[in-house]
Amino acid sequence: MMDSTKVEAHANVVNNKIKHIKRDWGIFFTPQWIVDFMVNLINENELPQTAKILEPACGICQFLSGIKRIKRHIFENSSPKIGVEINKEVIDYINESNLAQDIKIIHSDYLLWETDEKFDIIIGNPPYGIPSLSEHYTIRVDNETKRKYKEIYETWYGKYNVYGAFIEKSVKLLKENGQLIFIVPATFMILDEFKKLRSFLASRGEIELVYMGGEVFKPEADVTTVVLKFVKTRSERGKLRLFDYNNGSPKLITRNDSWKGEVVSFSTEFSRKVDEICSYRVGDIYTIKISPRTPEIKHNSEIIRAKEINKDNLLPVLNGRNLKIGEVIYKAVTGYWIDRNKKTKLRKFFDKPHIVVGLGFRGDGQVGAAYDYRAYPWMGDVYHLLRKHTLTNMQFDLTDEEVVEFLNSKIIKKYVKDVFRDITYHFNITQLKLLPLPAKKELKKLKEVLLW
Repeated sequence: MMDSTKVEAHANVVNNKIKHIKRDWGIFFTPQWIVDFMVNLINENELPQTAKILEPACGICQFLSGIKRIKRHIFENSSPKIGVEINKEVIDYINESNLAQDIKIIHSDYLLWETDEKFDIIIGNPPYGIPSLSEHYTIRVDNETKRKYKEIYETWYGKYNVYGAFIEKSVKLLKENGQLIFIVPATFMILDEFKKLRSFLASRGEIELVYMGGEVFKPEADVTTVVLKFVKTRSERGKLRLFDYNNGSPKLITRNDSWKGEVVSFSTEFSRKVDEICSYRVGDIYTIKISPRTPEIKHNSEIIRAKEINKDNLLPVLNGRNLKIGEVIYKAVTGYWIDRNKKTKLRKFFDKPHIVVGLGFRGDGQVGAAYDYRAYPWMGDVYHLLRKHTLTNMQFDLTDEEVVEFLNSKIIKKYVKDVFRDITYHFNITQLKLLPLPAKKELKKLKEVLLW
């Protein structure tokens, strides 16, 4: 039996031998303590005497080897024990190194692999990244393969990350009461791209999430992770538990017995008090739009100018560098200009003053909002808050300028840090919609209760 030191040593050798494969396929080897933690999450009471075990994207079979080391009786009684791996060089290496004794290794793209088997345990660390041939994305996948992925996976939505498809496929390969244990980025908890996946999980079983933070894969990868444990069960579906990894064990933060796939966020005594006082959310009062992206600006030669000609009639196109906390800097930094009479051809809402919001920064919590009094055109990662004309809107009595002040306040800064932590690098529209907003009386109460 191979001890943990030798497993780590083999992982380091593989790291050095196949760096290009790791880069092209989103592979990051799992720290041994994470493997041990995940293996110990297996509920033995729910397993049949002879369990079927699968490790997708198995690499050097760290998880199957972990079961063999920590829960040897499960490993020895299991049949089959399968690892699926897309990279032939990795398979050759583990065969040469005799790392996969008693394990059947299948050379295949897991997302296209076909099998009639159903499994009791599926465990591992799936690759993560946007599949594309573009140099801007992390997983090298040709267009035909990506087309097949989109056809097969019902949870595929937007700029989908392959780990979402790994989760869907694995759930479908579980037996009733089968257990799926993956370590994945925490982004699926909140991003719109994963709303179908969240609903898919809620409708098929119970889910436990253990928040591991952003240190697990450093320095190789700066990614905030959760350990996902999913049990496929009709009787307990829609039950969700969120834990913090704390001093070697999970500590329960929140529970939801009727989860339907909504955004999963954290809560503290502070955030709950803010939610209790505030009657509104940003999404209740505002429609949120994103600025045109850089490619649209570059290729829109009919109305965009890359040189400042006829200065009196041109406006500079602004971006995030023009946005400070509570202030818009109206000067040219992007190198693009537009005729002031044509700015609404870029976006219709560029014709009226409104709130603009930056993406913020992970771990800081600062939103960074300002009021664009001059109604300039924008590009890049800047959000635009446009007041809705509804009864709710009419009852909400903060002005846009007062909303800007609140979004930039210490209250919201702490709220964001407590509720969203460092799951994403920047704010997304979903997070922005969920930020609380108070009426004037509620704002006064907030400051009194929270002593701010």
